[in-house]
Amino acid sequence: MPVMVQWKWMKRTKSFLVIFHFVDDFSEPNLRMSREYANLMTWAPSHVELGLLGEILRYANIIDGLSATEKLALRYKLQGVKKFGGGGVARYVVVPDLKGSKEVVFEGKGKEPYFCPLLCPEYIDYLKEVLKPYISC
Repeated sequence: MPVMVQWKWMKRTKSFLVIFHFVDDFSEPNLRMSREYANLMTWAPSHVELGLLGEILRYANIIDGLSATEKLALRYKLQGVKKFGGGGVARYVVVPDLKGSKEVVFEGKGKEPYFCPLLCPEYIDYLKEVLKPYISC
């Protein structure tokens, strides 16, 4: 089951909320429906998916430890959407260049569009590059 990642800037707390969108495209057999409870669905991540989720949470913790100013500087690189325009017309552009990313979803859900790349090794590489100045080895 593909997992899409969305970073949402929270003004009140001056931090990011990382949101995972699980998209059932019927490509993987690791989504199970309970026969006992018709509305109960479970997902068993593969080892690779579990590793990718662990990696993105590790990067989310690094981002959480940054100052509000540093987080704000990363906003468009994580959220991927930059608003600009004049005369009452807002336009949006996708900012990140996810070299080699398998899929990017850019949607509008009533208010503002948002950017959701596929959680994949290429996206982890992108985060590693973006956060390089903040990571000491």
